[in-house]
Amino acid sequence: MGLTWDTAFLRTVPGMAMSAEVVLGGVGGVIGIILASGFESFIFWTTVIISGIFLFTHVTNLTQTAEAMFPFFAKMHLGYLGIWTGMLLIDFIICILTFKLIGVVVFLLLISFLVDLFMKYRKWKSGTTTTTDTAAPTSPASVESGGKF
Repeated sequence: MGLTWDTAFLRTVPGMAMSAEVVLGGVGGVIGIILASGFESFIFWTTVIISGIFLFTHVTNLTQTAEAMFPFFAKMHLGYLGIWTGMLLIDFIICILTFKLIGVVVFLLLISFLVDLFMKYRKWKSGTTTTTDTAAPTSPASVESGGKF
């Protein structure tokens, strides 16, 4: 199945953005127990869960397997990032208009989503998200390690 633990992904820009999403979502969820609305709590906790799953699949190199089995996996991740970025943008505007302190966490989370969305969109647009691309030369070492992002 190719399940290997690759912590080098966490040192890349997409890895740091996804890690920031999980951490900021958790911080926002905990702080949001007192300060956040239901909409914000929904955003924070679903971010922890969904981004955590995507981060886990990247760190364990399951992303390549999932994209090979389900070609829509990359589009699903891109769609998730787009929808949550939109919800965070709406929430950030609401936080500005109502002077909510939780807006700082929402702003930081919005920035991490924008970075991740930009990186994923650029990767998707260039066509490098699919592992079925036969035009790209592969070496035995890159196939064995699952490739780099």
